[in-house]
Amino acid sequence: MLIKEYEAENLKECLQKVRDGLGPDAVILETRKVRKGGMLGLGSRELVCVVAATGITVKSDNLAAPLPSQVTTAAKPAMAPATASVAAPSASVVNRSGAVASAARALYGRGGNAATSARAGGAAVAERQPLAANQEAPRPGLREDRPADQPPPDRFAFLERAMREIRDSLTALQREQREVHERTVSAVVSAVQPSVQLDGAPSGPLYPCHELYDQLLSAGVNETVARDLMENLPDVSAWSDPARLPLAASALRDLISRRIPGSGPIRLTPNKLKAVALIGPTGVGKTTTIAKLAAHYSLVENKKVALLTVDTYRIAAVEQLKTYSQILDIPVAVAYSQSEVMPAIEQFADYDLILIDTAGRSQKNILQVGELKNLLETLQCETLLVLSASTKEHDMLEAVKRFSAARVDRLIFSKLDETSSHGSLLNVADQSGIPLAYITTGQKVPEDIEVATGDRLAAMILP
Repeated sequence: MLIKEYEAENLKECLQKVRDGLGPDAVILETRKVRKGGMLGLGSRELVCVVAATGITVKSDNLAAPLPSQVTTAAKPAMAPATASVAAPSASVVNRSGAVASAARALYGRGGNAATSARAGGAAVAERQPLAANQEAPRPGLREDRPADQPPPDRFAFLERAMREIRDSLTALQREQREVHERTVSAVVSAVQPSVQLDGAPSGPLYPCHELYDQLLSAGVNETVARDLMENLPDVSAWSDPARLPLAASALRDLISRRIPGSGPIRLTPNKLKAVALIGPTGVGKTTTIAKLAAHYSLVENKKVALLTVDTYRIAAVEQLKTYSQILDIPVAVAYSQSEVMPAIEQFADYDLILIDTAGRSQKNILQVGELKNLLETLQCETLLVLSASTKEHDMLEAVKRFSAARVDRLIFSKLDETSSHGSLLNVADQSGIPLAYITTGQKVPEDIEVATGDRLAAMILP
């Protein structure tokens, strides 16, 4: 019989060491936790310690003594193999059960190995049972002169009690393990259930920083984009509690910024006229946006700028553009038909930039969109589609789709001051893939216009 002690970081590793060292028929006699290492109690680590044995057999000479002390030290170890047969065909786990723990302390604790304990038990029996005068001392290694198939009745009683005690201990251990497992499963289900609908669709606080997810939805970001952003956040579990939310918000703004394609401002070429037409639905602020761009390039960039309007459907639009041209001291031309467009542009051939104001078109009117397409093909100019941020997301996406038939190079989001749901801008930019050029944030000319950047919109979506 061999008894050994094994230590490992956890019970699974410890049991593997038992199996590797003693084989699959090993019996677990005791399991406990110990602390090792460190200095003066500092820096120590907790380990799992398992005492296991193999080769345990029942010897009748160890069971011969009827004294209680001898029964405790000699008979109980002999029952350890029964533990293996009751619990499992390989290694049995008996955690501090009464009978097996007593056997472990008797065999392992006093002498360090089973042979020493067995010899000590035999000596005790010899001392307490003196030989008769005419009786010959038994030679070592031989059994008593007693039939092997007829042990005394008290041995059977002891064996039955030991077996019953082991079975009770194993039953209690299995019941405890089952209860722990059920409590663990119940806790996991309770934690997950509020976040999952019956159909399996995510709902509620799915993420460590769920406040940010709620903010995205409140800002108008659709659920698909919001979930994708949250799932791409770095692991925040290693951050401290006070820093977790601010750092996660900063990382989320960076993700939003990278999803919004920015194209920068209108770029001019020296000694070459750049023609830019603003198109879009009615009422989105095309004429005001043209005035802001003209003021910036003429007053700030000190470029030669001209204006051209082909929006003769509305007399007010022509008068409004003429008013801006007088204030900014820049020329303006009016084309009442498509045949007048090119001659009007040619008169500004030595200018740096000409901004073209087109009539508002309904994206639902296919005929008007077709006319705009013909005009743009004649102009051969850059086109900026102006969309109002206060428009419904569905209508903005439909406008992008319809006007793309006439060609859309870049986007301008206007009237951001008229809405707080800036998440729809992310949705449109993300779904269309068209880069952003400018955003406007009010009626002031030329102040309320700025180059669109992902960082700026991210800050508006997630303040």
